[in-house]
Formats: sequence, C-alpha cells, structure tokens
Amino acid sequence: MSIPIFVIVYLMLALTASASIEAILFFVLLYMIQIPSLCVWTSVKPTAMAYKPQYLGYATIALEIGKILGAFYTIAILKLGLTGAILALTLGQFFQLAIIIYVIKPKLRGTFNFSILKKWYKTSWIPIASVSASRLSIADSIVVSVILGSTTVVGLFQASRVFTLIVRYSETFLRVLNPKLIRDDKYEDIVLTMRLQALVAVPMVAGALMLSESLLGILGVQYMQATNVLRILTIVAVLEGIEVLIWSILTGIEKSDQNIEDLQFNKLKNSWLIKIPLIDLTKYAIYFPTLAIIMYISRGIGNELSLSMYWAIILLLVTIPITIYKIILVKRAIKLEVPKLSILTYIISGIIMSGFLYYYTQLIPLTKTSTIEVILYIIPPGMASVLIYSIVVITLDSFARKMIKDLINRKN
Repeated sequence: MSIPIFVIVYLMLALTASASIEAILFFVLLYMIQIPSLCVWTSVKPTAMAYKPQYLGYATIALEIGKILGAFYTIAILKLGLTGAILALTLGQFFQLAIIIYVIKPKLRGTFNFSILKKWYKTSWIPIASVSASRLSIADSIVVSVILGSTTVVGLFQASRVFTLIVRYSETFLRVLNPKLIRDDKYEDIVLTMRLQALVAVPMVAGALMLSESLLGILGVQYMQATNVLRILTIVAVLEGIEVLIWSILTGIEKSDQNIEDLQFNKLKNSWLIKIPLIDLTKYAIYFPTLAIIMYISRGIGNELSLSMYWAIILLLVTIPITIYKIILVKRAIKLEVPKLSILTYIISGIIMSGFLYYYTQLIPLTKTSTIEVILYIIPPGMASVLIYSIVVITLDSFARKMIKDLINRKN
C-alpha cells in the first residue's frame, strides 16, 4: 500500500535534487527499482526479528552473495559500471527477501484484520520517528552533490563508506538482543552481546584501518587517494555500532509500550522510543547545516580529496558527543556491566593483528591495479591476520575458549 506513495515521493525528491547534476539523473531514477524491495523488507524484518532472528544473519549472507554474483556478471562481464552495481544490489535484496519470506511464511497466514490495521496507523508515528532519523543519515550525499554541482566528492566519500559496512556487520548480534530483552528482561544477554560484538568488530576495524588503500583499490586506482577518509569513517562506524547497541538496550528495557491499546503520546513522550529519535534528529540538525556551510565555503578552494576529508571529519566530530551522551544515558538507565577484560583482550589482539598487516604492506607493497589482482593481494594477509588474531584471543580470553568448547560439544 505504501509502495506507490514512496515511489512518488522519491521521484519528486530525485527530480528536484538532480536538476543541477543531470549526469546522475539516470542512475537516480534507476535506483527507484529498489523501493519495492526496501518497503517489503521494512515490513518482514520485524516479523523475522521477533520470530526467528537468527535467520536475519543468513539473509545478510544471501544479500552479499547475490551482490557479488550480480556484480561479477553486470560489472566484470557486461561492463555496465554503476548501472551494474545498482542491478547487483537489487539481485542481492531479492535473495535476502526470498529467505526471510520463506522463514516467516507460517506467520503470514490468516485473515486480514482491518481493526488491527487501523490501530497500527494510529500508532505509526512511533516507528516513523525512529525510521525518519535513520533515513536522514543517507541524505548527506544529496546535500553535497547539490551544493558542489558535482558527484566526484560524493564518489570518494561513498567509496570509503562502502567498506565501513564491513565493520557494521558486527551489529548482527544486536538483532537478537532487542527481542530477547523485551521477552526475557535478562541483563546478562547485554554482556554476552557486547562480548560478541567486540570480538567480531575489532579485527574488522584493524583490517579496514591497515588495508584501507588496498580495499579502495578494488574499486579503482582513483579511489586509493581516499585512504584517510576510509580510516576516519571506520572510527565513525565503530561509534555508530555503539549507538545501535545502546538503542537495542534502551528500547529493549522500555515497558511503556507494552499495552498496544493505549499508545498515547502523553504516555510515551518520556520513553526511550521518543527520546532516542529526538537525540538522533538533533544530531542531524547540527550535522547537515554544518556540512552545507563548510562545503559551500570550501567549494572552488579545496580539491575533491580535501573536501571529502572535511566531510568525514565533520561527521566524526558530530558523532562523538552524541555517542558519549548516549553512553551516559544507558549508564543512568541500568547497571551496565561492561566486560572490560574481554574487550581489552580483543583490542590487544587487534593491535598485534594490525602490526602484522603493517609490516606485510611495507615488505610487500601493492603494485597491481586491476580489481582481481588487488583482491588476490588482500586475501593472503587478510586470512593470516585473522588467524593471528584468533590464536591470540583464544590464548588470552577464557570466554572465547569456552565458546569454542561449547561449539565442539554441540557438534559431538
């Protein structure tokens, strides 16, 4: 029902924003084919999260496999460039949706209840408040493109942001935390999730920081200059991962929305369901004007690389105080037991891993430029460094050793 509305809104925004950058109008319109899948995903994801959240991880794997297969055919073989990238992403989303819809199929049966639909629309402002804040985060590219009248800076910035998604995959564990807190209200789940998130995030951060030039080389030689942009955005990704963890905790322990028959604004205005989106909206109320002013002042003065650096630094400086404030809020809300020893162990292991990657890149510098050659250059040190990280973690961390023993015992 909402798909036609979103298509119309997207068209209006796209045609307005693309007026000064006609070169990308075709790609903006082509991207519209993803709107139906995004709308369906928004509907089925909460059902999967409450029913079988572990399958969201499998769906993410399917998404990436679909993207890789699609990109190989459309970009490597057909040479379609950005058009191929958009089509590859669409294929990955199809695979992702197919898995989740199949999993939740038992929950899609039954008669359609219009009375429930009416209640949903009355209380739709609650999820809209949360979603609108997160959707604003992707509008910065439009702001920069319109102000500069070019997409070169956006290309450098977004090329770097693509690889920070690797770090954000550590948030997969948080998909289970929120529904478990709502159902069980056990705070030990928070400690377990923090351990797992840190265990996975640290090596991803180390890899992104130390192999930044090589990773960008996968997209093309022209992007390798944005190494420091990728490093800054990697730090931003870590902070945003912490914010997602805090959101999962605070909305998971929130009890004011348990009675769906009485979801009135006056009763919810002081809840975390409202407070967190307001904090995020405040963040973007600061971020967008600051970004617009700096880009407007700097256009014609700085080159594309310096402008993308300014952009990354602005995002980092705005994100840091917001993350700190959210940490303070969650500490006030609950007695948060941070597994400091485990996290310190992972950080030390990550430093050792980073040292190995640094010396590898110094001893065997990247000299190739083709995509396949760059990928082949990254694979050996990537696998070796993960092995080093794993050995150090297993040696030092009792939690990691226990987790491996439990996995072995389950298989046996």
